[in-house]
Amino acid sequence: MSPRLNRLIRHPWRPWRIVPASTHSATRGFLIALSGSLLTFGLVAWDYRERMSAMATDSSRHQVELGVLLALALVVAIATITIALLYYWRFRTLARAELHDLADLDAAGETLRALLGTVSHGVILTDVDGRIRLFNPAAEILFGRLCEETLTLPIEMLIPDLRLSEVIDSARASAGLGSQVLHLSGVRADDRHFPMRLLTRPLTLDGEDFRLLIAEDMTDLERSEQRMEFLEQRDPLTGLQNRPTFERILGAVTPLRGKNPKHALCLIDIDRFKVINDSFGHAAGNKVLEQLGQIAKTKLGTATALARLSGDEIVALFVGDAANQAKGLCEDLIRTTRNFLFTWQERSFDITLSIGLVVFDPAKMSAVDALGHADIACRTAKKQGRDRIHVYGHRDAESVRHRGDLALLPVIGRALSDGRFRIMAQPIQPLNGTDQPIHYEILARMQDEKGNAVVPDAFIPAAERHILMPTIDRWIVTHVFSHQSEQLTAWHAAVPDRFMLAINLSGTTLMDEGFTAYLKRQFAEYAIPYASICFEITETAAVADLRRARTFMQEMRALGTSFAVDDFGTGFASYAYLKLLPVDYLKIDGSFVRNLETDPVDRALVSSINHIGHVLGMKTIAEWAETPELIERLRAMGVDYAQGFGVGRPLRLEDLRLHRALRQDSPERPPAAALTGSIAH
Repeated sequence: MSPRLNRLIRHPWRPWRIVPASTHSATRGFLIALSGSLLTFGLVAWDYRERMSAMATDSSRHQVELGVLLALALVVAIATITIALLYYWRFRTLARAELHDLADLDAAGETLRALLGTVSHGVILTDVDGRIRLFNPAAEILFGRLCEETLTLPIEMLIPDLRLSEVIDSARASAGLGSQVLHLSGVRADDRHFPMRLLTRPLTLDGEDFRLLIAEDMTDLERSEQRMEFLEQRDPLTGLQNRPTFERILGAVTPLRGKNPKHALCLIDIDRFKVINDSFGHAAGNKVLEQLGQIAKTKLGTATALARLSGDEIVALFVGDAANQAKGLCEDLIRTTRNFLFTWQERSFDITLSIGLVVFDPAKMSAVDALGHADIACRTAKKQGRDRIHVYGHRDAESVRHRGDLALLPVIGRALSDGRFRIMAQPIQPLNGTDQPIHYEILARMQDEKGNAVVPDAFIPAAERHILMPTIDRWIVTHVFSHQSEQLTAWHAAVPDRFMLAINLSGTTLMDEGFTAYLKRQFAEYAIPYASICFEITETAAVADLRRARTFMQEMRALGTSFAVDDFGTGFASYAYLKLLPVDYLKIDGSFVRNLETDPVDRALVSSINHIGHVLGMKTIAEWAETPELIERLRAMGVDYAQGFGVGRPLRLEDLRLHRALRQDSPERPPAAALTGSIAH
């Protein structure tokens, strides 16, 4: 074969290895052409031999015929070779196309095998009789069997509930039905069953019907769903029902017909739980809750609902006849908890419970109100000494107070939002010297929806107990600063370095970590001189968290504000605490002042507080100075300031016009006495 043909044929042709069906026509054409050429050449050669024998004498004619014969033979040979090459070229093209297709098919097969090896779901191919033809690696892991082993098994050995014939019949009956999703159970090699989701789809390959099965293990998904369902209904720490679940149960409570239509609701609270968290850490507190949850489930097993509401509160609902056992079961729970020794990291401690119990008829009282009454009863149990159960009663004085708090809280909230708080200012008059400016204490007054005044002694304790005072204190600060910024600036310029307005801060406000930053923003926004403000803090609030109160007072005092301890003498603090607090003014509680002229004990107490205050470098202020005689007695005792109706009644903040009374345009500043007279009246 010539080099040119070698170049045309770029790879060896091995027809004995591959004669595809698509090249049969080319092969037949080539063989027919080759046979025809050989037959023509044979006939020409036979005719040439006959002519040679008949015409041997005629040499010239012989030569002519020989030339013609040779020419004819050459034509026949060239035609035969040309036809052969054309058919060979056609055959070679078809063969190469077939080889290319086979190579693509092989590459596709490799890609398919790679994909099947990486698919996380089990892929199985079966024929219509259920014999397995393909089994990918994920299916091997899923069923715990090798591919070679499964090729001898029917599909029913792996998926017993699968009725392949029924699936095929269903697919045939529904022409539009392609894939089907079935939820079945699979069987592993160790005979363990597992839930699975099976997708089935018909396939036709080379005219043969197959069934493609894609199997997904649902074990983890079912566990996740069960876990999700658990978390939706249960508290993960104690295993008790959570608050949303309990509220749904509580909302579904309906009156019962029968001998005992009443239900019982118990609110269980751990005594001094905050001490456990602060002393041992939150991990110890969680362990206590976990163990208490187990004890509660054991002792209160007959409860219709048992849930952890929040923090350390657990609530139990007893319906119908079980309500008769509620008190006894709760008492048993208290005894068991009292005798149970809780341990944490080789340290042991006792815990006690306070339980509030309310028996209610759903036809007369809603379950939500019953829960509020149970909370009142639980608080009452704590007030009575803890480690006990208290049954709610309408005549219970403590319960009445808490019930009043609960009724008053939304009134306070609406009063804030509706602007029904009023700010008053009560003068504080200096008793010694004429160069001391008059001071004012800011007082808050609230009106209910009907415009009636609510005395501070009614709403402030409720707001304190339910952590509403930080909101009220912020409102007061913002209101005073926004309405008195010009006046305070003028007052500070006239009598610098003296506090003018005293604003009360509650103990819960001092616990607010963001309150200091809030105050600084208000001072900066309204350009309030720090020296023009004094903050009053009650003795009990300061002592409740001495470290936090001292830090707050030192930080604000460094900026120029003053501080006064209010109602001193009514709490349990000692004089030693005053040495630790950066206080400028000491306010003597009015309960010691009002009977000063007739009660020698009160007189001795006021004298003692006044003397200690002066020794510590503080100014003293006597509250409840109601008469001129009492004011003179206080002046004689050396008390620095007096506050009360004898000095001046509270006036509206809008009527406070200090910057006008100062008359800054006058060349001389008016004396303090004149200033006092122009304002106090």
